[in-house]
Amino acid sequence: MTEHANTAGSRIFRVAFAVLLSAVVFSAGVSTAYAEKPAIDFRPPDIQPAKVCAQRKSDDMLKLQWSSWDGERLPPGIEYRDLDTELARLRNIDANKYFDTIKKAYNLRAKVDPYYNRTAYLLDMISLYVKAERFADLRETGFVAELEATGPAASAATVNFLGDLYLEGRAVPQNEQRGLQRKLQAAYNGNPNAVLDLAERTAMGQSVPGWDMPPKLAFTLGFSSLLGNLDSGICERVRRIARAFETGEVIAQDHALAEEWYRFAAELGDPEAAWKAARYQLSGDGLAQDDTLLMRYLTQAYEAGIVPARLAMGSLYEQGRLLTQDPVAAMRIYDALAADGSEDGLIAAIRLQERQGIVTEEDKQKYRERLVTLARFPDAPGWPFSRLGTMLQDESGLFAQESARENLFQEAAKRDDPEGKLQLGRLYLQRGDEADRQKAIALFEDLVAEDGKSLAIDDLRNALLCRAPDGPETDRWAPWQALDPDNLPELPDHIEAKDLAKPEIADALARLQAAALGGSGQAAGRLTTILSDLKPTQFEDIVAHWRAMMTGRAGGEASVLQAAYAAAPDDASRTDVFDALKALADGGDPYAKTALAEIYLADVPADEVIDDETLEKATDLIEAVGGSVKGSSLWRLDDAYRAAGKKQFQPSDAMLAEIATVGDFEAMLFAAARSADEETADFYYDRALSIMPCDLNALARKARYALDAGRPDDALNALDAALALSPEQAWQQVKLADIYLALGSIDDRKEAYDLYVAAFRQGYEPAVWRLLDWFSSGDGPFYDEALHEELLLHQLRNASPAALYSAVAKLRSAPKSVFDNVLAQFDLKDAYRSAANAGEPVAMRELSKLLLQDGSTPDDVKEAAKWLTGAASAGDPEAMMMLAQSYAFGLGVEPSAEKARQWLQAAASAGDETAGTLLSIMRVQ
Repeated sequence: MTEHANTAGSRIFRVAFAVLLSAVVFSAGVSTAYAEKPAIDFRPPDIQPAKVCAQRKSDDMLKLQWSSWDGERLPPGIEYRDLDTELARLRNIDANKYFDTIKKAYNLRAKVDPYYNRTAYLLDMISLYVKAERFADLRETGFVAELEATGPAASAATVNFLGDLYLEGRAVPQNEQRGLQRKLQAAYNGNPNAVLDLAERTAMGQSVPGWDMPPKLAFTLGFSSLLGNLDSGICERVRRIARAFETGEVIAQDHALAEEWYRFAAELGDPEAAWKAARYQLSGDGLAQDDTLLMRYLTQAYEAGIVPARLAMGSLYEQGRLLTQDPVAAMRIYDALAADGSEDGLIAAIRLQERQGIVTEEDKQKYRERLVTLARFPDAPGWPFSRLGTMLQDESGLFAQESARENLFQEAAKRDDPEGKLQLGRLYLQRGDEADRQKAIALFEDLVAEDGKSLAIDDLRNALLCRAPDGPETDRWAPWQALDPDNLPELPDHIEAKDLAKPEIADALARLQAAALGGSGQAAGRLTTILSDLKPTQFEDIVAHWRAMMTGRAGGEASVLQAAYAAAPDDASRTDVFDALKALADGGDPYAKTALAEIYLADVPADEVIDDETLEKATDLIEAVGGSVKGSSLWRLDDAYRAAGKKQFQPSDAMLAEIATVGDFEAMLFAAARSADEETADFYYDRALSIMPCDLNALARKARYALDAGRPDDALNALDAALALSPEQAWQQVKLADIYLALGSIDDRKEAYDLYVAAFRQGYEPAVWRLLDWFSSGDGPFYDEALHEELLLHQLRNASPAALYSAVAKLRSAPKSVFDNVLAQFDLKDAYRSAANAGEPVAMRELSKLLLQDGSTPDDVKEAAKWLTGAASAGDPEAMMMLAQSYAFGLGVEPSAEKARQWLQAAASAGDETAGTLLSIMRVQ
């Protein structure tokens, strides 16, 4: 405590302030300008706390009581000092709305309160007019002139008030000289507000003639005098001192002293100060945090109904910090705030529900109700309108409720919500009208340039390149092309730890992580694959993290699990992921059902055909999802049907009808391909084009469909758009080559071939498979024996243990000269031995075959038996059959009819048809 903060009885500070002030000022000498903010060490007095601050009514209660006041007489049972406080608060809430009410109250008090003198009345009335900014009306009243006429009898507070009016220059003509004269007069007469105002001016470097007190001393004296009596108004005065230390606008910022003053006011019963003290404990601001103090002051503010304190208490329940984690309790707090009309409480409830996940119909209905309530606030943000529009779109599809969705997205866009602008632009673009396309372009350009929303670059590209009626507008696209993420380096399929130091890898990973954190399930799945590959021992934690991040995101959790299934480091982990995905699918998640179907289709080895049972499972899952299934899954299922020698997959009429409403681009094309008549096919095709993304995958799909449907011009249009994308990277070159290949002419095939070769030279693995498939097809004009050998050697040398067998299968289908040249350069036996040592059953089996070829030594035969045993024990049916034969004939093992029969039985149970036939013959014999 400083020497200026002593107390006695009910008085905190009493000193002959005017005498001391005059002595200091007149002894100061020459006027000095101060620019450096003074550091003040002024602390709260050491007194016994007492709850002297009046308990505040809530703003809602205050407005309710005064809104229903009849205006005939002052409310009964209220003391005049409390009346002053309530009317001042009402004035600060909305001076214009409650102007007549407050004015009537002051006029009534002037009639009934003999101690409410004319000067006090004038001060209150002028304050009301100023707060309501009714300056012309105030001048007509003559109140200011009457207050001026008080003359020497005016109190220091009145003189200071007049000084403020002249300095502000709105109620009266601005006159800085007169205003400062009033300030000086008030300060010399001991008004602390005047002293502090002059101290602020001089602290900021302004010279005030007649005022030479150093700011540091002026602030200390002003603060000391400001404390005054220990009355119900002290807390407001203490908060002014605390704010001065907190903001650091005129004195040196000192959060520790600010927090100390807020705690002082809180101990005197001020809930607003209690919240300020609690906020310091929550944020820290360089102070040592004390959880006991935090809960003490936060509870005080919470129980007093301070809205930010109630929000903070809800947040603590959400986080489980200092309180047992209880999102239900948090939601109760937020809903109670919302019921009281708190916009912030409603927003907190919505955010909490989003984090918890919106799964059931009841969840969705409650979520919609909250969004609608929030949207009714006059100053509501744009995002509730966007979310309502998106919900309507998810429920009704892209081709229904267009007017309602447009109204919602327009309202969001008016409120400068980026998502609203994006969805509105997409709706305009979908219509296909040129005027709407131009409006969409303007929205997308604004989003990219002003809001930095990178997602809109895809839509802008679509509008300029794929939807332009006269062909791609490449000149308009050129300024934006550098921002196109498709022109940025793509992450390779496999990343090693050493690659993380490469700038292009680090940048691509950062973009991927940003997309995942933004809610992209596809990005989260890709990250799951990459991180699992880098840190297989942390696989479970990685999957758990990204599953949690995607909870509540449509399709997010299923995307993570689907990626995790492919990236699982072992069979046990893969089974756990599969079970989790199946549980999600069994719970009704349509994205999980689609992901599960794709796993069934993808798990078929490259050299085998999907069995009927697996195909049926995949079909049932896809049909259960209905029209919202991914179109790519429909095409994949159809490929599996054809590979199995069955008819094409034909969706039911009900499923086709659903696709017409909620299907994506590829689903629409699939429906067009399965339509019974040309008119229906055209309907689906037109809808597909209206929602087609502008990327190489979609353009390739469009080109293939257009050629099959007898639309060569549309196929060429897809090629024009693809060329406008200016592919330069290997993955883009492969996609563009796919489009050329679909067009089918000899020139187009030459372009495709050259692009595949270029992509291979860049090290892009899919290009290798494309070229090997090409050479296997016997396409004479483009066959290059040397390149074929190079491709096969590349595949063999880079194949993982699990992929080695597939690479060898490609080698076996090559011409004999190529086969011989490759094996002259590649030790197949050594490669299979490495893969076998890595635990790959197929490699064990194939190595045993090589060891048992002509010219095998006894050691070779013995080693072959060892590898056959390993492969058979790992569940390889063919190895089981071979091992049974080894036991039957004693090849590398002791002959044993019993073991031969056991392994034959195992092979038959595992699905080996030859083993099953042999067992049947043996039973007959």
